[in-house]
Amino acid sequence: MQNKNVLFVIDSMGIGGAEKITLTLAKSFADNGYDVDLIVCDNAVLMEIPNEIKLHILDFKKSFLDYTRYRIKLHRMIDNLIRENGYDYDLILVELQKATKLMQGYDHPNIYHCIHSTLSQSAFKNRKGLRLFFKKRTLQKIYNGLNIIAVSDGIKDDLLNTMGIKPQSIHTIYNPIDREHITHLVLEANLVNEDNYIVHVGRFDRAKRHDILLKAFLRSNLDTKLVLVGDGNERSNIIAWIEELGLKEKVIVLGFVQNPYPIIKHAKLLVLSSEFEGLPSVLIEALMLGIPVISTDCKSGPGEIMTGTLAEYLVPVNDIKRLSMMMQTVYIAPYRIPASTVEKFIPGKIFQNYNDLLN
Repeated sequence: MQNKNVLFVIDSMGIGGAEKITLTLAKSFADNGYDVDLIVCDNAVLMEIPNEIKLHILDFKKSFLDYTRYRIKLHRMIDNLIRENGYDYDLILVELQKATKLMQGYDHPNIYHCIHSTLSQSAFKNRKGLRLFFKKRTLQKIYNGLNIIAVSDGIKDDLLNTMGIKPQSIHTIYNPIDREHITHLVLEANLVNEDNYIVHVGRFDRAKRHDILLKAFLRSNLDTKLVLVGDGNERSNIIAWIEELGLKEKVIVLGFVQNPYPIIKHAKLLVLSSEFEGLPSVLIEALMLGIPVISTDCKSGPGEIMTGTLAEYLVPVNDIKRLSMMMQTVYIAPYRIPASTVEKFIPGKIFQNYNDLLN
């Protein structure tokens, strides 16, 4: 009996959330008997690719007529892989926007484009009038008529009702989180030499609203440290806010950490203060490690993770007072996490959802 075969096409394999999720999903397909090919558009592979996943590099370089030239090159690469392998793919999963643009026009019955974020947030940010109109139209042209997988219901709603995209089909399939992998990584050394600290893990980006987090932490007056794990273009602003608020002795800025799981595991709680998300993996990972979380109830993601009794630990976006009060409450009396909370994110469950697409 011929094996089933899946192809992943992604912008890059840098150290990012979508990249990590794609690798977890690819490994899940391989573990379930699929032959797995992975095409990386940029020549950027910073993650270790297991031997059972066959890696191919398109080596996209921005230049005149770049998308036209590399679209042709990518389509030929896929056709050549099909000839060399001696079989067509049962499923092609396209991750991130560059890969989607490069896959435009490729004829295959089972291509699905995965959306990991609320597109309207990137489309509408700092745009008004005609600039906003044309950006929205551009995204509609890219995604109209495609088979789409949204990684949360919030993203699905954003695509259909805010962006006005008209897909051929659309499904919500959550991201897989590899509990066994993070449980293994948690055994490494903890870089934070503190007891009972609060942690925030996420890129240093305006959407994460570190300013709200810092003001809420100051207002909470908790006798503990706040640890910030991440890096990005807001780093200098974050450092300035810490100094302005007089928090230099109470906030630890670690920057990017390859393995944040020991830091999360030894924290008293994890806080997310974002204006918007897609499906924030760090919330799921912390809950899998038994660490209570607090999050803003932003447009997409947290409300689908923190369901049932955990919904009371969601706070309104940009509400410093409520966030501060919740930090005090959970720090003093951490809540118990129902075992069922994270079951819908385990790789076996997510693999079955994808496999059902073919049946």
